[in-house]
Amino acid sequence: MTETGHTSKNSAHQSADGRSQFIPVLKTDIVTTLTHSGLTPDQQGDFETLCSFLGSYFHHDFFDELTELKDIYAWFSPAGPRPAKREPPDGGDAYRRLTETFDSVLKRANFTEVSRADVEALGGEHPLLDVKTRTPMQAYESIRIFYRGRHAEKVAHAGALGVGKIEIPVEVFDDVVVFVRFKQTLSAKRGRLALRRGTGLPGDAQPGSVLIKSFRNISRFELPMLMPDVQVVMSRKDAVLLGGPALLGAVPIALNILPALSVVLVVAGAYLGFSGAPTQEKLVKAVAALSVLVGAGAFMFRQYSNYAFRKLKYQKRLADNIYFKNINNDAGVFETLIGSAEDQEVKEVLLAYHALLTGGPAANEAELDTRIEAWLKANFAVDLDFEVTDALAKLERLGFLASKDGKLAAVPLGDALTRLDTLWDRLYDFSPKPHASVAA
Repeated sequence: MTETGHTSKNSAHQSADGRSQFIPVLKTDIVTTLTHSGLTPDQQGDFETLCSFLGSYFHHDFFDELTELKDIYAWFSPAGPRPAKREPPDGGDAYRRLTETFDSVLKRANFTEVSRADVEALGGEHPLLDVKTRTPMQAYESIRIFYRGRHAEKVAHAGALGVGKIEIPVEVFDDVVVFVRFKQTLSAKRGRLALRRGTGLPGDAQPGSVLIKSFRNISRFELPMLMPDVQVVMSRKDAVLLGGPALLGAVPIALNILPALSVVLVVAGAYLGFSGAPTQEKLVKAVAALSVLVGAGAFMFRQYSNYAFRKLKYQKRLADNIYFKNINNDAGVFETLIGSAEDQEVKEVLLAYHALLTGGPAANEAELDTRIEAWLKANFAVDLDFEVTDALAKLERLGFLASKDGKLAAVPLGDALTRLDTLWDRLYDFSPKPHASVAA
């Protein structure tokens, strides 16, 4: 059976009330606002230094994951240089390590995985573009879709019979990542669908390869368009607009085509000496009959051309719609995700530390959580579910968290800078062994 999803480890990044845990504010804006909120002029300089050091520390913290992702993905990349060895040193375990590391980065970047049921239901009518798509699920071994942040929009759409405009409410995902692995063995008939030449896929999507793409501002209706080798098929609207006139026009043609064909056969037989001599009257009837046959052929060709043109027009609209929303592809996605994960981690630490530093100790996690969420809503008009437990865990690992009268508290700014400086020194703590003197 085709594996179309996993049990989502990222579901925690969406609260029970549907709020996202993604912080959709630039780190620079958060740092600037925090620096001028509740800090004395003497503290502001130290706080900016702390923000800069934290960014560098987390950047180094993610370096190993970025390197591992790039190294492992080289075995599965549909394009680009391959490792010198023909097979991964650990066989199938390489793919497991790739997905585990990839999931870890997505989790830290606050992405949520689309459910397996929703992924399997991809395809069908697209109400915004008047198109119907079919996703070649039989070509995929695994297909996973992740999103981060979402909002509602209303899109203007033509009304019935193209008259007037109606507004359709749509759910739009701010960021989307698609992870697809093609089957390692594909049948000649069904497998070639997504692996045939000329599909435009990187490296022609070799069996067993992994395709990764990231997009921006994708509506739920547009998710099927993100799949490799998605097909445009005739929709009900196309069937009515093209099939209706074809059926009506075919009736009179069908009534005349048999008599016309019989006349042509009779005249042809006369010329070949099978049935008497051809007469002027028979020739006139034969010409008329041929006109009917040519008209029938022209009608069929026109209907096919109409459908081919309509399909080509839809494919162009699909390509145009996705072209400007594609952010990165394959190994380049790792750079985008790692940078985003770094930003999220730093923002969570800064928000939690600043809330304790300026607002004083918090009785518990719930109080701190409420304090941070209220600050974000007041300063940036964003309503989210802040990951206070994760933020406190990072503060504790950094040595920024203290306890005061049984409450959660922050260490002073000077102490935080000293501890961060110590952590940074330990990253490059190298003590070479003394070499023996040559003279000795």
